[in-house]
Amino acid sequence: MRYGPEHKRQTRTRLIAAAVRLFKARGYRGVGVDALMREEGLTAGGFYAHFASKEALLEAALRHAMLETRRRFFAGLAEQRGWEWLREAVRRYLSRSHRDGVAEGCPLPSLSPEVARASKRTREAFDTYLTEFMLEFERALPAELERRRERALALVSLCVGGIMLARAVNDRNLSDLILRACREHVVPPHHQRKDPE
Repeated sequence: MRYGPEHKRQTRTRLIAAAVRLFKARGYRGVGVDALMREEGLTAGGFYAHFASKEALLEAALRHAMLETRRRFFAGLAEQRGWEWLREAVRRYLSRSHRDGVAEGCPLPSLSPEVARASKRTREAFDTYLTEFMLEFERALPAELERRRERALALVSLCVGGIMLARAVNDRNLSDLILRACREHVVPPHHQRKDPE
């Protein structure tokens, strides 16, 4: 049976969404084409009707993940700038819910260690995601700050590293402390507000 273009588009969208979820939960190397297609009730042979390679799927998955990340961490912040934006974005990112929701979270903490050993094409796709994520921070940083791009990269690095460590440690109290310490170092004390996690 031959399917029309709309069915093919819907299947591709399903595969991308599944890949985002599985790559974050199991790692890029931990998810093969066969497992991905099985997850969606499809045969492995059909994969190449949608993507030239697993790396091409990763590129599409990262583009999709950026949209999800914007929705989850930056939704409703478009009118805010400066410390108010940063405080809220960081509160959302360095949260227990993000730490615990690996499959629903940002792919940077989940995929960074693997991508560092991946091919040039995979790293380039990852670079694009990281750059877009960093630019969200750069645009919102207080106007009076100098070297905003470097500051934005440092903030993103602290956020991503904080989530990675908070997920890695066994002691839940230590994990909570990591999140809190990172939040407090991202936003200066006089710009902080006591919010529930």
